[in-house]
Amino acid sequence: MLITTTDRVAVLRALAALAIPTLGACATVDASAPFGGVRSQVERRTGQVEWSRSQSPEPSVRAAIGRLLATPLTPQSAVQLALFNNRRLQVQFERLGIAQADLVEAGLLENPLLSLSLYYGAGTIIEASIVQDVLSLVSLPARKQLGAAQAERVAAEVAQQVLDLAAEVKTQYAVVVGDAQGLQLALQVQSSTEAGAELAQRQYAAGNLSQRERDLQQAFYAQSALEVAQAQAQLAADRERLNRLLGLWGAQTQWTIPERLPRVPAALPDLSNVEAAAIAQRLDLQAAKKGAQAALIALNLTRQFRYLSPLGLGVAFKREANGDKLVGPDVELGLPLFNQGQARIARAEADYRRAEDEVEALAVEIRSQARAARDRVVAAAQAVAHYERVLLPLQTQIADETLKFYNGMLVGTYDLLLAQQAQVQTARQYVAALKEFWQAWAELEHALGGPLASDSSQSPAPAHSNP
Repeated sequence: MLITTTDRVAVLRALAALAIPTLGACATVDASAPFGGVRSQVERRTGQVEWSRSQSPEPSVRAAIGRLLATPLTPQSAVQLALFNNRRLQVQFERLGIAQADLVEAGLLENPLLSLSLYYGAGTIIEASIVQDVLSLVSLPARKQLGAAQAERVAAEVAQQVLDLAAEVKTQYAVVVGDAQGLQLALQVQSSTEAGAELAQRQYAAGNLSQRERDLQQAFYAQSALEVAQAQAQLAADRERLNRLLGLWGAQTQWTIPERLPRVPAALPDLSNVEAAAIAQRLDLQAAKKGAQAALIALNLTRQFRYLSPLGLGVAFKREANGDKLVGPDVELGLPLFNQGQARIARAEADYRRAEDEVEALAVEIRSQARAARDRVVAAAQAVAHYERVLLPLQTQIADETLKFYNGMLVGTYDLLLAQQAQVQTARQYVAALKEFWQAWAELEHALGGPLASDSSQSPAPAHSNP
């Protein structure tokens, strides 16, 4: 027997009665919605960031990259290049789209279930029902709250990833500029020792110098040549690492840098409250707190509905073989005989405790990182100041006095060369100390979760020219 038009109308009416309250739950997914919050968090701390939704940056971004590469890189322009161009960063931004999709899904009701049965015998019996999971409706506010907390956690984690990249770029920038500056000084040492080796060879050939003295000067030159080769290899390797962070390849890798690192600020900013600043600003701590909040919401949700899964309410329709039609409510209820949700609750409780412990552990680590980074900055600044006030002037004075003695024929050529080499070596050590300071500075900014203000941070360090 066929289902009549009247039968279909009855079933459709029941379906419509159940579906009308759920129509408002329909939603679309705007994957880029969370990016605005991430952008504002990042731009307050480090620079402009863009989410490229295609395989290549937008034309405006490509133009900005070209402008940044056209001039010598600064720490800020290097960071901006990475924020525009690092593809690993774009991978992190896609997590925002996933989190937004999860948030939208958390606000949707479960689809109703429609069942239809036909019985054949003396006549045909038709049964139809449509059932909606009531728990998806009752728990909707809590699930939306849970989804929002999880989405906020992901947004904070992604923003922290941006700051991690910025800190790594600043650190590597200091390494590269320091490498280049140190290489120039190493070349000065090589030139000086080469001159000494050539002079020693001529004097030895003329019989005015022993073989031991000649070999000693040759050894100095050979060692300095090796140090230059090592410095060149290190600079090339460190440039490539910075290229990877900036997302550059091909002709873009021919960027230039200043000749010298910026000099240390005349006065360091107030570093007495670094722990409080780090706790207030660190986005990874905010992400951990959002994770704990989400775990608590999930725990409460599990406790609240432990006995009510599943619970379905709907409408049933039946047509008997004799033509009688029956319509009535349909209830589906899971009986908690064997599983009262003990395991789900225990797991949710453990997950909440884990999240709370993670917040506490991270807070302790952040405080320690802030203190350690502050101490490193202070120690590095003191070392640089010692070189600038004591060691560099002293070596310069020694070289000047040795030159006077040489002009007065009181010391020989090799004494003058050694004094000049010592002056250059001290300058190399100064550059290493300066590089250590800027690496420590980047580490402290990273530990604090925000920039350190300094008006003098971009002025170049003194050249400390060497003979």
